[in-house]
Amino acid sequence: MKRIYLAALLAVSLAACDGSPTGSSAPAAVATHDPMEAKIDALSPSLQQTTMFRAIRDGGYTCQKIVRMEKHAPIEGKAVWIAECDDKGQYVITLQPGGIFWVSGVPQPKKPR
Repeated sequence: MKRIYLAALLAVSLAACDGSPTGSSAPAAVATHDPMEAKIDALSPSLQQTTMFRAIRDGGYTCQKIVRMEKHAPIEGKAVWIAECDDKGQYVITLQPGGIFWVSGVPQPKKPR
């Protein structure tokens, strides 16, 4: 697993969120233990995907685009997301204390040129 520091990216992403209602009648999010998880959950789906994409890329993987992503049940009390990239690489992204992501994956081998 590789540690990826995305606190700065999240801070920039969240700076655009002023907390004002968007007119959605969706129920409020369930409270979480980790404040960073709550901030990620408050992001739009596209910003959540961008956050996970940066975690994967910063981890040294070759993902070009996330084609499927979903939040998984917590593991050992930590928030977890599952992502699949366009090259069929599959990744588990675990939020660690302090806004650190651990990315583990089954990347697809690079094709010879």
